Amino acid sequence: MRYATAIWNYAEPEVRLVDLVREFASFGYDTISLSSGQFGDPEGRELREAAELIAETDLAMTLHCGFAFGVDGVQQALDLLGERLLAITFDPLSEVDSCGSRFATGQMAPVLAEILRRTAGSAVRVGIEDLPLDARALDTYRADLGPLVETGRYGMLLDVGHLNLRRRQWPYFRGLSVAEYVERIPVPIIEAHLHDNNGQADQHGHFGFGDLDFGSVAEALKAVGFEGVSTIEIAPSFHDSSPPESKPHARASLEQWKQLWEA
Repeated sequence: MRYATAIWNYAEPEVRLVDLVREFASFGYDTISLSSGQFGDPEGRELREAAELIAETDLAMTLHCGFAFGVDGVQQALDLLGERLLAITFDPLSEVDSCGSRFATGQMAPVLAEILRRTAGSAVRVGIEDLPLDARALDTYRADLGPLVETGRYGMLLDVGHLNLRRRQWPYFRGLSVAEYVERIPVPIIEAHLHDNNGQADQHGHFGFGDLDFGSVAEALKAVGFEGVSTIEIAPSFHDSSPPESKPHARASLEQWKQLWEA
């Protein structure tokens, strides 16, 4: 398993990406998760510097996007990051009509299929955050998701902060243990976003910030054979903190997660 940090949450105007990569590598992270928002520089100088450092220090990378990033944006990332890129994941799209809200898998699936085609022969995994969460969801969207699942490189990004919220707030998931929630996921988990909250708001806190039992998370992931990337996704701006204040927590959370996983 790889240990990643969602480095985009620590971006500041005066701080270079390459320096952030170097700093988080010194904490013990072996993988860096980028967001599509970090590809806004037309010259891409910062990204090239970071990619060169990542190659020199034998780190790996993941990329988390919105679908607005598109296939061309993903191709830019593929060209820049090459074989160091382990997974490409997306926030889901939704659509609303007279019947209510649904996931827009008809819009998402062609993008994912094209990315899988362009990465054919590689080990890059592709997936959507928290979709599908169980067999019922997979059956509902099987016409769009089924062909992706059959490629063997499609999976799901599990967000455990959202898991904590759903188990506390959504009647459909209420009462499930962490293990039950995870074992119902019908596709491979390719990446897990790890952050804490109080069960009431998506606070993206460090381990111990809220009431999520990360020991149970580790055991549940082990039970389903998880071998992907675990990404600590602390977001200081979500809980009135700052990147400098949050960095010690990012280091401590990584140490806690390693102890739980390697126990």
